[in-house]
Amino acid sequence: MRAALGRHQGEEVDTQGDAFFAVFSSPRACLAGAIDIQRAMAADPLLAGEKLRVRMGIHSGEAERTATGLVGLDVHRAARVAGVAHGGQVLVSESAAALVRSSLGEGVSLLDLGSHRLKDLGQPERIYQAAADGLETDFPPLKSLDNPALPNNLPAQVGSFVGRRSEVAQVRELLQSGRLVTLTGAGGCGKTRLALQVAAELLDGVGDGVFLVELAAVLDEAVVADAVRETLRIAPQPGRSAEEVLLGALEPQRLLVVLDNCEHLIGACAKLADSLLRHCPNVRLLTTSRETLGISGESIYRVPSLSISREDGLGDAALLFLDRARGQGVAIDLGPAERELVASICRRLDGMPLAIELAAARTRSMSLASVHDRLDQRFRLLTGGSRSALERQQTLRATVDWSYSLLNEAERATLRRLSGFAGGFDLPAAEAVCAAEDIDVFDVADLVGSLVDKSLVAIDRAGADDRYHLLETIRQYAAERLLEEGETAVRSVAGRHAEHYLSLATTAEHFLTGPEQVHWMRRLSADDENLRRAVEHLASDRAGTEQLFRFAKALGAYWLADVPFAELSELLLPRLADPPAEVDRVLYGYALLVGAGLNRFQLGAAMPLVERALAVARETGDERLLVIALAGSADCSFILRASSDGLPLAEEAVERARRLQDPVLLAASLGTLMTLRAETDPQAVPALLEEALAAAALAGNKRAELSLLNNAAVVALRTGEIEVAERQLERAYERREELGGLLHHVLVNLGWARWERKLDGEARTSFEEALHQSRRNGDSAGLAYSTLGLACLEAAARRCGRAAVLLGSADGQFERIGEILIAPEDRYHDEAVASARSALGPEEYERRALRGRAMGVQESFEFSLAPPSPEETSPAPATPVA
Repeated sequence: MRAALGRHQGEEVDTQGDAFFAVFSSPRACLAGAIDIQRAMAADPLLAGEKLRVRMGIHSGEAERTATGLVGLDVHRAARVAGVAHGGQVLVSESAAALVRSSLGEGVSLLDLGSHRLKDLGQPERIYQAAADGLETDFPPLKSLDNPALPNNLPAQVGSFVGRRSEVAQVRELLQSGRLVTLTGAGGCGKTRLALQVAAELLDGVGDGVFLVELAAVLDEAVVADAVRETLRIAPQPGRSAEEVLLGALEPQRLLVVLDNCEHLIGACAKLADSLLRHCPNVRLLTTSRETLGISGESIYRVPSLSISREDGLGDAALLFLDRARGQGVAIDLGPAERELVASICRRLDGMPLAIELAAARTRSMSLASVHDRLDQRFRLLTGGSRSALERQQTLRATVDWSYSLLNEAERATLRRLSGFAGGFDLPAAEAVCAAEDIDVFDVADLVGSLVDKSLVAIDRAGADDRYHLLETIRQYAAERLLEEGETAVRSVAGRHAEHYLSLATTAEHFLTGPEQVHWMRRLSADDENLRRAVEHLASDRAGTEQLFRFAKALGAYWLADVPFAELSELLLPRLADPPAEVDRVLYGYALLVGAGLNRFQLGAAMPLVERALAVARETGDERLLVIALAGSADCSFILRASSDGLPLAEEAVERARRLQDPVLLAASLGTLMTLRAETDPQAVPALLEEALAAAALAGNKRAELSLLNNAAVVALRTGEIEVAERQLERAYERREELGGLLHHVLVNLGWARWERKLDGEARTSFEEALHQSRRNGDSAGLAYSTLGLACLEAAARRCGRAAVLLGSADGQFERIGEILIAPEDRYHDEAVASARSALGPEEYERRALRGRAMGVQESFEFSLAPPSPEETSPAPATPVA
C-alpha cells in the first residue's frame, strides 16, 4: 500500500489498527492509487493463494492540518464512505466522482449505486463503485442504513455528526460490557445525537436490528410500554398488557433499543427497563435522560461538553459552529481574530451543542463579533432553532424551562441560590449560601445531589474534595429566576456568599506566609472567582466597607502574588479615598497598603496610599503595620530612583522587625534593604541575603525565599555578576511548582542571564516559557517583559524588522500598565531600539513599531512565537551600535 501511495503522490496521514488514511492533491491520482492497490493485493505472491480483502472509500473535501494530523468533517465523511463498502470494493462519493468523471483512465468506469444513508445519519450520499480490469465487480448490497439486512428506524439528521470520537468509543465499550447504558447530561448537551450515532455504528447485520423509541411527546407514564410496542411494530393482544406482549415478543430477539428522553417518565422507564433486562437476555438498552434510571445493571455515561479548542487547532465545538454556520450559507474566513471569536463564543456557551447551533444560526444576520457581544442576553439571542424540532428544543430558554419544570420547590430554590456562585464551589459553601428559613442546612447536600442527578449541577471529582459548578447557561437562567423573587432575595444570597468567603479568607490569612502556603494558595485559587464576586458585592455598598478591608488584609499576600490586579484596585480605591469614620484605623492602614500593592505599576496612585498607611501606622502605634508600611515606602523610593530617601526607611523596618522577632516581616524588610544597599554598597548584599533567607526558612515561607533569590539575582545582573545571577535563578526555578505568580519574573531574569552569556537559544526558551506562563495567568506585566526579551533577541540576530514590531508591542504594553523600566531592562531596551533603528532607518523603524503598538494581546502573543518572514530580517548596520 505504501509503495502504491508513493507512486501516485499520496501522503499517508495516519494509521489506526489496520486502517490507512491518505490524502492526494489530485482526485484522479487518488482513484488510480486505489485501483493500483487493489490490483497489487490480488497479485501479491506472498499471499500464497489467500485473498486479502480491503475496502476503500474516496471522498473530496476540506480539512485542516494540525499537529496531530488532518481534521474536519470531510475526513469523517470519507471514513463513512469506506465503512459501507465490502472487502475488495472501491467506493467513490458524489463530490469525488464529479472531479474524476471526465478524466477516467482507459478501462476505468464508475458504476452508479444510487443514494445511500451512511452511518453518520446525515443527508444521503450518492455512491459510485470504481470498476477496472483486475477488480472484483459483484458485491452484496452496501452496508448502508438503507440495506434491508440492517433493520432500523434511525432518522436522518439535517446536520453532520461532528467530533465525539472518544465519546462514541466509550459508550460502545459500555454497551458491549453491559446491557443498559444511560446517557445523561444537561438539556442541549447532545445526548440524543450521541445515542443515535452509537446506535448507527452498532448496526452491523448481526441480530434483529436497532430501533429508536422517542418518548418526548409521551406525557402519561401508563403508556410507555405501549409506545415501545408500537415503535417496534408488535401487535397488541387482547387480554394481555402492553408490557407482557412486549416481553414475550422480545425474549428471543437480539436488539438494541434506544429510549430517548426518559426524564419526565423516569419511574415508568425504569420499571420497563428493569423488566426487559430480566426477561430478554439478548436485548440491550441505550437510554437518554437528564436523570438516571437508578436501577441495577445501569451504566451511567455523563455526556461532556464539546472540546472548545486545542493547542493544535480548533476543537469539536468550534468545528460544529463553523459547520452549522456553513449550513446557514455563511462561510467564515478564519483569521486569528475570527478564530479567537469562535473559540470564545463556544467557551461562553460551555461547549453545549444546542446553544452553539442556535448561535451559529444567528450568523445569517449578525457578525461574529455581534453574536459574541450579545451572549450575556443569550436567552433572547438564541432562538429560532429547527422548526422540525420539539418546541422545547427550538430555543435555549425552552430547553432549560423544561428541566426546571421537573424540579420540586426545594430543588428550584436551591438552584436559584446556587446562581450566586461564580465558577465552582464545594459543599460547605453551598450549605452556607443555600440554607435559609425554608431549607435546613442538613438538607442541602441531598438537594445538591438531586440537582447533580438531574444534570443541572455538574460535579468535579478531580481533586481531593468534590466541587460543583453550574454551566453558565444554567447559571444565567437560575439568576433570572432568583431576580424574579425580588432585590431582597438577591442581596440575601449575595450577603451569605460574601460572609462565607470572608470566613475562608480570614482562615487562609494565617497560612499564606507559612509552610502550608502552597496548599492554601491553590485552595484560594480554586475559589478565585467567588472571592472576586464577594469583594464586588461588598464594594457595591458603603455598609460593607469594613468587611471589604478585612478581605484586603486577609488576602493581601494572595492578591499580590498571583491575581491580576486592575479590577480589584478599581473596587478598593473608592473606599480607601473616603472610608466611614467607624472603620478600624489599623484595618484601614492594612487596606491602604494592599491598595498600594495593587497599584504598584502606577506609582502616581501607589505612593500616596503608602504615605497615608505610614501615617496611620505611626498614629495608631501598630508595630506590624509600621514595619510593612516602612518597607513599602522604601520600595517606592527605589522604583522612583530615590534610594537615598528609602534607605533610612528600610533600615528602620529591619530594626523594628528584629525587635518583634517576626521572621516573616524580617525576611521581607531585609529583602527591601538588600535591594537599596546594592546601589551604594554591593558587598553588603550576600550577608543581607543570607540573613533574609534564614528568616524566611524559619517561617517556612518558601515563596519569600524564592522571591529573595530572584531579587538578589536582579542585583547581580545590575552589577555584572552574571554567573551568580544565573545560579540563583536556576535554584529558584528548580522549585517552580511553589513559585506561582513569581514564575514569569524568574523566567524572564533567567532569560537575561543566559542572553548575557551569549546562550541565545536557552534565553529564547526562557522568554517563550515566560510568555506562555504569563498568558495562562493573565499577567500583563509578564507578557510585556517576555515580549521585550524576545525583541532583544531579534535585534541581536539582526532581524531588525521583527525586533521593531516586538519593541513597539512591548512599549505599548508597558504604557498600558504604567510600568517604569529600571535596570537592567531599561538598558537592554534602549540598546535594542538603537540597533533596530540604525538598521532600518528612523521612518521604517517607527512604522513597524506603530504596528506593534496597535497589536492586541492575542495578536502579539502569536506574532512573538511565529517564525520570522524574510522581510523581517535586516542586514547588520555598517557601524556597530554599542
